Parts: sequence; C-alpha cells; structure tokens
Amino acid sequence: MLRVVTGETGVLAMMVLGAGVGAIVRMVVGRTAGRRPPPGLCEAACAAVALVAVSVTTGTAAAVGAAMFGWWCVCLSAVDLLVRRLPNVLTLGGATTILGVAAATGHGRAAFAGAFLLAAPLLVTHLAVPRSMGAGDVKLALGLGAVTGLAGPSAVLVGALLPPVLTAGAALFLRLREAGRGGACAAPRALPHGPSMCAAAALAVISTG
Repeated sequence: MLRVVTGETGVLAMMVLGAGVGAIVRMVVGRTAGRRPPPGLCEAACAAVALVAVSVTTGTAAAVGAAMFGWWCVCLSAVDLLVRRLPNVLTLGGATTILGVAAATGHGRAAFAGAFLLAAPLLVTHLAVPRSMGAGDVKLALGLGAVTGLAGPSAVLVGALLPPVLTAGAALFLRLREAGRGGACAAPRALPHGPSMCAAAALAVISTG
C-alpha cells in the first residue's frame, strides 16, 4: 500500500506530471541521441518514477526532488541504451545541479564526498583500462555519487558495488535468451553501464534512506 504523502489527488497529479515530463524526456533523448525511443516508453517510465517518488518520500518537496532525480536517470539511461554514449550535457550538467543544490542547502560536504567516493575508483579503472570503463560512466558517477552521499555511507557502498552485478546479470540474461532461441554463440557485446549505475543509485537511496 502506498504511503500517500500528498493525498490521492496529489499522487495522480504527480503521475500525470511524470507522463508529461516523459514526453519531454523522449524529445530530449531524440535530439541528443539522434533517434527517439519507442512512443510511450519514456512517458510510462517517468510516470512510474513519479509514483515511486511519492511512495518513498514524506512531503511534496521531497517527492518532487526524488522524481526529478529519477527523470534524469530515465533520460540518461535511454540515451545510453540507444547509442552507448553519455553526453556531457546530461552527466556533468546533472552533477553540477545536484552538487550546487546540495551546497546551497547545507549538505555540500556529504554530496561532494559521495561524488568523490563513487567516481574516483571508476576514474582509476578508466585510466588503467579505458575499454572496460567509459569516460561518460565516470562523469555520471559524480551526480549519482552526490545523491547517494546525501543518503549516507551505506547508500554510497551499494551504489558502488551493485552496478557491475546488474550489468553482468543483464549480459547473462541476454546470452541465455539468445541460446534459448538457438542462436549461434557470438562474441559478447558490450552493454551500456549507465542504466545499471542509475538503477543501483536509486535502489541504494530507497533501501538506505
């Protein structure tokens, strides 16, 4: 049962808002990636994000903030899934906004610490083995790390350890599905890591917040 923090009308309004934001997200993804996701997909995802936001927060401001973070993740994940790329305007733009808001509200230290703790290991990995970790993933980690940092050390830890598990699980699922269809064993295709990072951060904040 939902924890209704803004009333049934408020929940419905947030979901409608989410669907509207989803339409904007689909256009942004189309301009950024050069191709649009299937109609209705971003709208449904953003509406679902809004529903989760009002379910796990207390207060309208917190619900809106959580929803905005989720919508940002939907946009990033859609672009990464379509073109295997995370543009600076989304990664660094989002990180700058999150860190700026955190600093303005007196939570800058936690946000900057989380950003450093999540991004630093990925940066080292990218520099050592560039093919194993893209620069876009490192930049994405700044914003995600800031959000998990606000939720606490446990959230940062979950946000760091869970993404490789999710990406590996997705790769295994695709391999098994291909094998089940009788497909030939092809060389494993690199999967975008951004969606797993976003999902892990969201789960970390929800489970530890």
